[in-house]
Amino acid sequence: MPYVIVSGNLNPTKNGAASQPPSPPWKVGISGLKACDLEDLKRFTYEPHSDVHTVTFRHHPVVLLNALEVLGYRVVSSFYVSPDNCVWTMRKDFPEPCPEPSDEEESDSAAELD
Repeated sequence: MPYVIVSGNLNPTKNGAASQPPSPPWKVGISGLKACDLEDLKRFTYEPHSDVHTVTFRHHPVVLLNALEVLGYRVVSSFYVSPDNCVWTMRKDFPEPCPEPSDEEESDSAAELD
């Protein structure tokens, strides 16, 4: 069961100098995503300079938490780091594998078919 860490600001960040282009007010880092889950989140804008383990998105944290929930992740803990930052730990459960039929069960089902 993989875990991911989501860290983001709940209050919009303030833009820098007036001469700079406005940047999105939200910044959310997600660490530990599998490649297939990252592919599913492709429609959200992320920063190309993210590191190997963390991908940074420019969306409100709730948008990404909801998207991860759709992918099967559930929040297992959260904590408040500062007035502008919260961290969530999320976990994805895998379905239990089906038990393999024993030789006895296979012979019983074959006998029923005859």
